[in-house]
Amino acid sequence: MNSNDLESEVIAIVKGVTKSNSVDKKTSQNDIPQWDSLAYMSILSEVEAKYQIEITQQNIQKFDSITSIIEVINAK
Repeated sequence: MNSNDLESEVIAIVKGVTKSNSVDKKTSQNDIPQWDSLAYMSILSEVEAKYQIEITQQNIQKFDSITSIIEVINAK
């Protein structure tokens, strides 16, 4: 999978969970009021399922921006 596809997929996950249309690569949790703790866990769960990865205690706190999510996925 190339980086543009991954970026588009992660953006789609965040848009779907938060119901926000203003999501791009630079978006973080601070930019979207709907990206609350429940949305955070939903995003984490969807990423785990889609990419068949397990989020560890070491990187669970890194799901606060599109860029960080992509970095976690790429590290697996």
